[in-house]
Amino acid sequence: MGRWSDTLTAVSDLVGIVVLTAIALAATISPLDGLLLAAVAIPFLLFVPGYALIAALFPDRESTYQQHRLIGLERILYAVVASICLAVIVGVNLDFTGWPIRPVPVISVLAAVTLLSTFVALYRRFTSDSAATKTAVQFNTGSNSTSQSSGGGVQLVSIVVAVAILITLASVTFVAAQPQRGEAYTEFGLLIENNGTLQADGYPEEMTLGESSELYFTVTNREQQQTNYIVVVQLTRTAPTGDVLEKARLDTYTNTTDPGETWRQSHTVTPVLEGERLRLTYLLYRDGVPAQPTVDNAYREIHIWVDVLQRN
Repeated sequence: MGRWSDTLTAVSDLVGIVVLTAIALAATISPLDGLLLAAVAIPFLLFVPGYALIAALFPDRESTYQQHRLIGLERILYAVVASICLAVIVGVNLDFTGWPIRPVPVISVLAAVTLLSTFVALYRRFTSDSAATKTAVQFNTGSNSTSQSSGGGVQLVSIVVAVAILITLASVTFVAAQPQRGEAYTEFGLLIENNGTLQADGYPEEMTLGESSELYFTVTNREQQQTNYIVVVQLTRTAPTGDVLEKARLDTYTNTTDPGETWRQSHTVTPVLEGERLRLTYLLYRDGVPAQPTVDNAYREIHIWVDVLQRN
């Protein structure tokens, strides 16, 4: 029992880190928001990842020596500094990659770093030579030795803080030096020609079954990279609840558009369904179209309502 008790005591802090990480991750992907989410996420961000990293670098728990409480305080200080640096590095690099700086991606990345560091710390604790470790960290009980420990600790704190600041500044500088990506999105619009001018209003409210009407759609690439677009044109009959009762695929258009360019496509719409309040829908996709194109799985969607009449 004594050996198991000592083992549990030696890893109790790391078990606590894993539990806190799981709680933060679960809270982030749950419906929690506002103050409740902040109450869980902020303490995690400010302490847990850094503690796991410091535990991996310095696996021995010096704080177990009661006469050297300063060592334990140093470990806490290292953890806070390291956590802040990790949060900054993750945030700026997520922005550089184009991923949103939102709670889920930030907490997920930091949780992965925390768990990896925790496993490294566990491995090092169980495989290190305890005698050699104690020799490296033990101090004499005299007042002079305690003073030397404190002085050495303060100097080590300064070094760790300085290195952490340099790493953070280097990461921020690297990201700032890259071309600004800005927000990535695509503009999708529908136009009709009226008196020689293309307008985004005055769409036809009535069409005739089997007869063609000319319209235009535009796709402006703000994705910061060349993008392959596909536009699917559908005519659907819907129930009052919005459920699709019947649909017909009228046409499909593709185009590869460079960043900042606008793809303007003239096309004709020839209705194949007859009835009132049919939905003429344009579905925009990037790089591929699913087997069943719908409003829900489209990247962008625009539509107008038309009455399709029988030909006289």
